[in-house]
Amino acid sequence: MGRRATAYGVFAGIMGAAALVGGALAGVLYDISVPLLIVVVAGIQTAALDLLWVTRAVRSTPVR
Repeated sequence: MGRRATAYGVFAGIMGAAALVGGALAGVLYDISVPLLIVVVAGIQTAALDLLWVTRAVRSTPVR
């Protein structure tokens, strides 16, 4: 049970740090150029979607 709590804590810590970095990056990009912000966010979302597809493909492959 303790390992599960640790895993949730690590996950929450990583998500919090990523939210902080993402917000700071969005703020900097907004100050520089809104079109650049849109391009960067679209690129990150595309990469996340690609990662999701790869992960699902690997998980659905039967183990021999």
